[in-house]
Amino acid sequence: MSARTGLVLVASLVSFVLAAKAHGRQIRLERELEGYHHVVFGGTNPPFVEALWRADRIRYWSLVAVLAVVGLGLFLLARARGWHWPFLSGGWGSVAWLVLWGGPVVAFLTCGLWSLSRFTRAVAAKAGAVEAEWTREALQYSTVWLGAAVLAAVLVLGAGLRRP
Repeated sequence: MSARTGLVLVASLVSFVLAAKAHGRQIRLERELEGYHHVVFGGTNPPFVEALWRADRIRYWSLVAVLAVVGLGLFLLARARGWHWPFLSGGWGSVAWLVLWGGPVVAFLTCGLWSLSRFTRAVAAKAGAVEAEWTREALQYSTVWLGAAVLAAVLVLGAGLRRP
C-alpha cells in the first residue's frame, strides 16, 4: 500500500466519524425537541424515540445498500467497457473503499440533512414554544458539524481520485 493510499484511508476514517457524529447529533436534537433528553442505548425507550431510531435505521441502511449496488455496478460497467476507474489504484480495493467508506458517509450525511429538515419544520410548528437561544445554537452547530463532514468527505473523495 502506498503512503497516499494509507493517508486516504486514515482521512476516510476521520470523515466517517465526522459524518456519523453530525448525523447522530441531528437525531439527538429531534428527540430533545420533543422533550426526550435521556435515553438508554440498547434498552427500553419511549415510543417516539424508538420510532425515530427505527425509521432512521431503515433510511440509513437502505441508502447504504443502494449506494453499494450503484458503486459496484459502476465499477463493473467501467471494467466491462474499458473505462478509466477514477479511484485509488483502480482495482477491487478501490471499489471496496468506495462502497465501505462512500456509501455509509453519504448515507449519514443524507440522513443528517433529512433530520435537520424535520427539525426545522418541527421548530417552526412550535413557534414560540421553543427557547430561541437553544434553537439558534442548535442550528448554528448543526451547520458547523454537517459542513465539516461534507467538506471532509469532498476532500477525501478528491484525494482518492486517481490520475489517468
